[in-house]
Amino acid sequence: MGKNKLPYIFIFDIDNCIIGNVEYPIYEYELMQLIKNNCNKKDVLKKCKKYIDFVKELKQGLLRPYFSEFIKFIKKTYKTCEIYVYTNSSYTWTYNGLVYNIEKAAKMKFNKPYFTRDYSHFDMSKSLTNVLNVIFKKLKKKYPLLNYKKFRYEVFNNRLIFIDNIKDNLADFPNKQLTCPEYKFNKKYNVLNKILRKYKIKKSELNKKEINNYINTKLLINKNKKNNTYRDIFFKKLIKELKKINKNINNKNINNKNIKKLNFELN
Repeated sequence: MGKNKLPYIFIFDIDNCIIGNVEYPIYEYELMQLIKNNCNKKDVLKKCKKYIDFVKELKQGLLRPYFSEFIKFIKKTYKTCEIYVYTNSSYTWTYNGLVYNIEKAAKMKFNKPYFTRDYSHFDMSKSLTNVLNVIFKKLKKKYPLLNYKKFRYEVFNNRLIFIDNIKDNLADFPNKQLTCPEYKFNKKYNVLNKILRKYKIKKSELNKKEINNYINTKLLINKNKKNNTYRDIFFKKLIKELKKINKNINNKNINNKNIKKLNFELN
């Protein structure tokens, strides 16, 4: 397929970029991990080993509006696009629930590996160098031209963009970042009731000291919080601006000049 082609590389941050506040899915994940670690019954362990499921909550607003439409747009417009995530979340949370649920809700797939805080600096600023070394290595078979330095430079200069809500979050190449507004939507729900109902965990399995402590200190404190509402059209506007750029220059360069223009128009 890509013998004489080069990829376009889109790298997305996750929290407050393509999804809102995942406070409650994290509570759900952590509680299920505690149940798994404190229970020896095979049927319960089997249920706890599965991914938690917060697709419904994502579809109810936790997934940023128009993200799915944006993915469809770039797949159609940039035929050789390769899509990655780069988050400062932990490896276990990223691989054992977070990305899986986003993919199901958005009906798409991210390339592996999923880049986590392990690729970031000690201060949690991100490193494009660290992830690109891996990306190019993974894509060389699909795009043999990437074996040559001049074509890797071409991709870096004209076919690469990183999207994050934290300004200047790339320590090495901040000019490659498009900064999006923080997406703050928080879908609050009764985590305890959901675990009992959806995963069919019996109340008796919760009668462990560590589990009760977690429920009392995390879940009960937050159970009366209300959902916020948050209207957002960032990805809709981004589609519009990319269409303008592609039309005006008659090609699909994603270079520093165009990223700067996008930042100006969208922020």
